[in-house]
Amino acid sequence: MNARAKFYLGLLVVASGFLLSSCSLVPQAQPDPTRFFVLSALMSSPPQAPAGKAPVVHLRQVELASYIKAKPIIVRRGDHEIEFREFARWGEPLELGIGRVLREDLVARGAAGAVLAAGVRATEGDPDFTLVVRVLACEGRANGAVNFRAVWELATTGSAPKVVARGDVQPGDLRWDGKNEAALVAQLSKAVGALADDVAGGIARSAK
Repeated sequence: MNARAKFYLGLLVVASGFLLSSCSLVPQAQPDPTRFFVLSALMSSPPQAPAGKAPVVHLRQVELASYIKAKPIIVRRGDHEIEFREFARWGEPLELGIGRVLREDLVARGAAGAVLAAGVRATEGDPDFTLVVRVLACEGRANGAVNFRAVWELATTGSAPKVVARGDVQPGDLRWDGKNEAALVAQLSKAVGALADDVAGGIARSAK
């Protein structure tokens, strides 16, 4: 083997070694630790259906306080400090999830014959009531408490709508362990169920 051939062979060996060492330095891909959660309908109270045919309710899009519109689940660490759990996220926009569960709960309770989502037209006549919901808090606390507050108004429809019922829902008995986001979401689902309970009572009283 002449000198030129030896030179090129040496270069090839060096280059091969460099490539092998580079491959070993590249970190292996790690699985994405992000988990996604959705609220669930958890009807816990008996139906509160009004006498006669259950009314049709038009649920306007649920309004959220601006800070809870974020995708990560929120844990409040103090009166003025919140933590975004970046690896625990909502699987759908929170306002849509709350609206979905509220519609399912109200129909399951028999409080409404149908609950129409925002932008959906009734197939049989106009709705009997319009429901407006504003969610002011929807998070866990680092000490294990659960913060949920929603205010709602139920109004008649037609040319001269009138508010016939309203409520302010703040469940105070919900707890989680401060670590497990799945447990927190289960408690927030119960909170939306408490909201559905309150609204169902308002519908039953107003439909008499």
